[in-house]
Amino acid sequence: LIDIPRSLEEAQVPPGHRPRARIISGPPPRTPFVTPEPRRRGNDAASHARSAGAQIAELMAAAAARGALEEIKREYSGVFCLPRVGGDAVGIDDGGGGGGIDALRMGEMKTEKASSPSVKIPPGAEYLHGSIQDLRQAFVDLAPQFKLIVLDPPWPNRSVRRNQKASTTYNTVSTMSDMRNLLSSIPVASRLAPDGLVAVWITNRASIFDLMTSSKGVFASWGLEMVTQWTWLKVTAEGEPIFDIESEWRKPWETLLIAKKRAGGKVPLKLKSRVIVAVPDVHSRKPNLRALFGDVFGEGDGEEEEEYRGLEVFARNLTAGWWSWGDQVLHFQGAEHWV
Repeated sequence: LIDIPRSLEEAQVPPGHRPRARIISGPPPRTPFVTPEPRRRGNDAASHARSAGAQIAELMAAAAARGALEEIKREYSGVFCLPRVGGDAVGIDDGGGGGGIDALRMGEMKTEKASSPSVKIPPGAEYLHGSIQDLRQAFVDLAPQFKLIVLDPPWPNRSVRRNQKASTTYNTVSTMSDMRNLLSSIPVASRLAPDGLVAVWITNRASIFDLMTSSKGVFASWGLEMVTQWTWLKVTAEGEPIFDIESEWRKPWETLLIAKKRAGGKVPLKLKSRVIVAVPDVHSRKPNLRALFGDVFGEGDGEEEEEYRGLEVFARNLTAGWWSWGDQVLHFQGAEHWV
C-alpha cells in the first residue's frame, strides 16, 4: 500500500532523509467510477485478436488484484491515502509535450529560472530536458550505467489527444509503429548495468503488451527478456477498485513490465510479482518506484532502502540521486506544485 504524493515527496531527498516539502495533489476519489460496458461481452473480435501472452498477462493481473483486495480486507483496517495538500490541480487520473531542449548537469545548479516560477532540484538529481530524438546523443555522451531504468511512455491514446493541452499534458505518440521506433532508439542496452533491471509502465491494450514482449518486440531490440510484472491496483479513498475488476471496458489497474539483460543478467532474489495498491492522484502521476526497487536490490532485512543509481525516461518529475529524461521532465518540479 503506497501513498503516491508521499512517495514523490520522499523521492525529493536521499533515502532515509525526511521530506522538506509537500506536493500539491488532487482530491482522492471517494467512490468508484461508473463506465459503460459493451453490449456483447466476452466474444467480440477484439478479444479473439489478443495474443495468448496478452490474455495470460491480463488474467494474472486480475488474479493478483483480487488476491490483494482479499488480503487487505482480511489484514488491514487503516486509511488508504494520507491527507493531501489541495490546489488548482488538473483532473484526477482515471485510467507531455514540449519543454525546450536543455541538457543540464545538476552539479552545476540547484534552481533553474524559466518562464514559470523557480524549479526545485533534488540533491544529486541530473536531467536532460528535451525530446528523445534531440537529446539522444547528449545522453550517450554523458550518461553512466544505471541499476534501474524506468520508462512511462506516452502510449497512443485517442481520448488524451482529443483533450490534450500543451501546458499540462505530455505529447502522445500517434501510432504503435512510431512508438516502436521511438523506444527502440533509446540506448537502453549500453546504459543498463549488467545486473540491472528495466521497468516499463504499460496500459491495458493487448497490442502494447505484445509490442514490448514479443520475439521481435522492444525488449528484444534492447537485448532484454521479461522476468515478471507488477500491478498497480487503483483504489478509492475507501479501498474499493476505481472500476469493477470484471469490467471489460476499463480495468482498475496499470501494469509494470520488468525485464533483465538476456545475456548474463541476474534476477535479484527479492524480485517477485507484486501488487501496488494506491489511490490515484492527478493525471499521469505514478507512484515513485525508488523505495520499492531499493528493497529489491537491497541485501539486508528490508528495513533500509538500498541506494542505487536510476534513470526515468519520459519523466515528469525528478528523483534525488537519479537521472531523468523527457520533454516534460521538470513539469512537477515547479515551485507552484510544492508547499
